[in-house]
Amino acid sequence: MPGWPSVDRAQEHELVEALRRAHTDAPAKLYDSYAERLHDYASSFASDLAADAVHDALVTAQGCVHRLKEPARLRAWLYALTRFQVRARMAHRTPVEGLPLPDLEEHDDPELADLVHETLGELSRNEREILELSVRHGLTPAEVGAVLGLTSRQAASRLGRARDHLENAAAAVVLARTGRAHCPDLSAMLDGCEGPLTPLLRRRLSGHISGCEVCTEGRHRQVSAARLLDMVPVAFPPISLRRRVIDTCVNPERDQTRTLITDRGDSFDKTGFPVAVEHRSRRRRPRRLAPVLLAGACVLAATGAVVAINGGDTSSSTPLRAAPSSTLPVEETPTSLEESPTPEPVVEQDDLTPTPTPSRTHSIRATPTVRPSTRHAAAPTPTRRRPAAGARLGTSCPEAIDGAAKIGLSARNAAVSWVATASQGLDVFPASGSIKAGRSVAIWVTILDPDSAGRGRVAFTSNGGTATCSLAWNGRQPPEPTGEPTASAEPSASPSETASADDAETLDE
Repeated sequence: MPGWPSVDRAQEHELVEALRRAHTDAPAKLYDSYAERLHDYASSFASDLAADAVHDALVTAQGCVHRLKEPARLRAWLYALTRFQVRARMAHRTPVEGLPLPDLEEHDDPELADLVHETLGELSRNEREILELSVRHGLTPAEVGAVLGLTSRQAASRLGRARDHLENAAAAVVLARTGRAHCPDLSAMLDGCEGPLTPLLRRRLSGHISGCEVCTEGRHRQVSAARLLDMVPVAFPPISLRRRVIDTCVNPERDQTRTLITDRGDSFDKTGFPVAVEHRSRRRRPRRLAPVLLAGACVLAATGAVVAINGGDTSSSTPLRAAPSSTLPVEETPTSLEESPTPEPVVEQDDLTPTPTPSRTHSIRATPTVRPSTRHAAAPTPTRRRPAAGARLGTSCPEAIDGAAKIGLSARNAAVSWVATASQGLDVFPASGSIKAGRSVAIWVTILDPDSAGRGRVAFTSNGGTATCSLAWNGRQPPEPTGEPTASAEPSASPSETASADDAETLDE
């Protein structure tokens, strides 16, 4: 991630409390903590609208902080306000598919930089936004879901797909240079290839890497989505923006401006997050079904009237009795026909004034016996199918950890895309990935300071559920100094070297 100012949970609570108490220095602290990252995020939509969107988002946060129910969600709330403001301005423009591609600076590896630029353009708007919020800005899947109106599982699943697409495309370039000796299939595909990869060959290599365990492991070691996104330059806000935000928030002469800005964004859900325009329009769409249902009722009423008219006699002296019979139960119609003693029975003869002719009897019989049976027929009961079992993530946590340890992950029923988040004091590698159904992988968790005792955990979020591994370590006590000189010992292997050796042994087997 770029060098954003770090704000922990305690500082977020203090900042929310200062905003609620209307401290004079609260707007300046809010700007200094979040303005740079919010401006970079807004610039991914439209660089010319980013400054105004961040200005209105921070002013709205200062004036509507009482709507935020959970102070711990301040960071996600500010991103959601910024997204609401910039999309409200973009609504007056001609819609464009996807997000605009960023301008990349000159890089030491121009082929890889051009590939990142091209691959970001292949992602959909939603996938690229999730990738940037998660990888570039460091939001958790729950925070990304709150910003975009998704569940944490949906955010994690789409993040896995977007990350795999970007890393597989970059791994095609990287492994084409360094991975031929480890995978014979990759070497055969690159046989005779010199110079930059063609788009067709790159796609073939990306497809091979996604299904090859050896190349996938090489991708996790040498390619990182975070480092790839670091090639995109940071869009810093203009210097004058800080003065504008603070002046609008604290200057009494700007009361009317503050009111206009907060009223423009005054549409929040029960948790305090802004409701997007498209979400409000979706809630009104079901009301359009009322005219359709009314029209259907009119058609049914007209159909019943036609049935009643066709069932009557053409003579004006014969009253129509067929219409009331349509309200009788279906079971009574066959009973009345069976009680007639003649081959050509007369239906409800007492209701007719003259004695009907045989032809007139047939015209009256056909209407009350057939039509009600179709109208009162019971609707067929749809057969319910048992839903297929969904994806499930299985975890195998280590009983103890001494410097580094392995955590096992497995996928049941279907493929699983997962994201790992380590608490302070721990590092996890790789931090994300995908597992095919019925397969398992192992990831490494490393203690950053093994000499000190501590506790931590590694949380996993995926489309197959969530899981947590809690770890504790006692630390390594330094040896007591003695007067006798000791022979210098060979340096021990680091956890990353141990992981590479174990992986190599696994591949040899």
